[in-house]
Amino acid sequence: MGDMSALKVLFRRDRLTGQVAIGLTGVVIIAAVAYGVGVASAKYRLAEVGAWLAADRKGALVHANGPAAKVDGKAALPAQMRGHNIKIVQDGTTVLLVDQTTGVVSRLDPAQLNVGASRPLGQGLQVIADAGKAYTVDSVKGVLQQIDPISLTPVGASATLTPVLGQAGIDARGALWVPVAGNGQVTAFKDGKSQPPVKTGRPGDDLALTIAAGDPVVVNSTAATATVVKPSGTPLTVALPATVKRAGRGGVLAPPATEGRTVPLLVPGAGSLVTVDTDTGRYSSTRLAMPKHRYRPPQMLGAKVYIPDETAGALLVYDSAGNRFEPPVPVAGRPARLDVFVRDGLLWANDPSGSRAVVIDGKGDRKGIDKYRDKVPGGAGRRTLPQPGGGDAPPPSTSPPDVPLPSANPQEPRRPRPGEPPSAPANVSVTPGAGTMRIDFQPSQGEGVLGYVLKGVPPGLTASPSAITPGAGPFTFTVSGGDCGSEYQFRVAVRYRDGTGRTREQLSAPSDPARPCVTPGAPTGLTAQATASGTKVSWTAPSGASSYRLTWDGPVTGATTVNAAAGSAVSTTLGNVWTNGSYTFSVAAVNGAGTGTAARLGTRLTGPAAKYPVERNGKSDAYIRSVADANNSGATIATMTDNNGELVVVNCQKKGVSYTHPRDSSLTGDMYANITWSGKTGYVIGYLVNTPGDWKSFAGPAVWKCEP
Repeated sequence: MGDMSALKVLFRRDRLTGQVAIGLTGVVIIAAVAYGVGVASAKYRLAEVGAWLAADRKGALVHANGPAAKVDGKAALPAQMRGHNIKIVQDGTTVLLVDQTTGVVSRLDPAQLNVGASRPLGQGLQVIADAGKAYTVDSVKGVLQQIDPISLTPVGASATLTPVLGQAGIDARGALWVPVAGNGQVTAFKDGKSQPPVKTGRPGDDLALTIAAGDPVVVNSTAATATVVKPSGTPLTVALPATVKRAGRGGVLAPPATEGRTVPLLVPGAGSLVTVDTDTGRYSSTRLAMPKHRYRPPQMLGAKVYIPDETAGALLVYDSAGNRFEPPVPVAGRPARLDVFVRDGLLWANDPSGSRAVVIDGKGDRKGIDKYRDKVPGGAGRRTLPQPGGGDAPPPSTSPPDVPLPSANPQEPRRPRPGEPPSAPANVSVTPGAGTMRIDFQPSQGEGVLGYVLKGVPPGLTASPSAITPGAGPFTFTVSGGDCGSEYQFRVAVRYRDGTGRTREQLSAPSDPARPCVTPGAPTGLTAQATASGTKVSWTAPSGASSYRLTWDGPVTGATTVNAAAGSAVSTTLGNVWTNGSYTFSVAAVNGAGTGTAARLGTRLTGPAAKYPVERNGKSDAYIRSVADANNSGATIATMTDNNGELVVVNCQKKGVSYTHPRDSSLTGDMYANITWSGKTGYVIGYLVNTPGDWKSFAGPAVWKCEP
């Protein structure tokens, strides 16, 4: 999904939706750009694991081999694009060049070298390509359109949503997902049709979309929630720390896509870094000592989070497994705009206006790339493309140098001088658990440290251990107890002996708020049974649920909240669901940590049949017909004669054609009973059977409605 990142970062955040596209103010030009002038017949095999990077000052694009960290191809930009801010969108063999200065988009096709026609698309458009699909999104007009990724011509019908639309993304199945902040929803679009929207908040909430491992995830900064839309269509909602609400206008910084299921979120104003596991719904959060710099959305590769710091022209590196910062990775070496994305298991960080780029693998090993080297395909000279592991690679003396690493980590606290108090504990992180909260921290630097204690533990909760001695590790407290509906904050205090021999304490910054619970799992064993009291729905409860959200769709639709019951078995009877037909039931467990993934059941319900006596048929005939019409419409199935009091099986009731008895005008109605008599099944006018209640109206749920 890293190939989406280069496109999505061209769109800036909107103050209403959290994301809005920069308009393509010019025309879209589809142009094949060769590796240089006069080599249109040449074809070069670029590394399969690689990426295209902008080299603006040279008026070029370069292709870098990821494992080798070498430039293996170069493409000259059209003259009208040189010196402009160029973004690159990469989806397999489709490479789009977005000129943000003019709004012109060109297509780079090194294999085919063909030139297509230009086409105006208008202002306010997002152009998105991934999973073999391409779309345009008019954020202002709310129009969605699939396009051909080669010619950019429309494919199928368009759809219109309520503007203004947020930054869109494409899931693993090729569907376009678009946040609609005005409705508090996210909507999918595929094959020319909008799919049913998924509610992710209230109208006007600040929404941001990330495609995580192919699934859409919507972060609602206003409500501090993350909603994961599963392929089954049942969402998982995670309650995030209340700190997320402090993100301010524009919301949290979230990556447009992640290759894995963990989504990193940065709250710059609060200095909070939250990592959300979109598979389980669990998260961890830590408070960082964030200077007031200009940051871009964090990216995650393996267990490490990379935060682009454009003020420093570097990447901040946080190891979530070890809860510590590593030395920053310099990219530009100066304040600069950075293009950072993950593609094919590698993280790329590029300074478009400079010569430097960095590629980092899943282990955290990083290599520098010199984009301005010549003698590569597309340059003045020619040589064989470099391959990983040697072969035709250039000698070591000509290799671009690796990025130098600083000797000190500015995120780590300064070691105090002799006689100064030790530094406060750093990187206080919290991880909610089932009835617990884990608090991790980095120990203090300095002399005279006696140990660490946890502060802010309310009465009734317990912390283990009660204290941690210096150097003992692990530097972790576990708090047990508490209310899932409440959030708790903690500080870690270092106890030390000062120069006079007195014992003193120094407190860390407060942790992010946390709950002693996790998002519950999905219920199991979901069943639905038609009864004379309505539909009885039952399931086996997951642990940690405080209530359940039950919805149903079919001839009757609705939703209700069911309180959690003692024990593992939960059931409720829906007294208003008594119409025969096909239904889909969905039940999700809810607690203070969020709403778990729903269990779903598709089933066909038929109400129980019961026997009721015939009435008003003394010394007369009653006709059982094939349709609910007593006016001789349809076939006569059977005739009952003079059988008042005889019990017949009533299967269901149905509204039909109005009928008035020819000799008794008071016997008028349009209610029919579907009965079985003498092995024959059909409809009789309702006044002929003594069902419960007024025979002119439905008797349900004792007698169900027939299927519509």
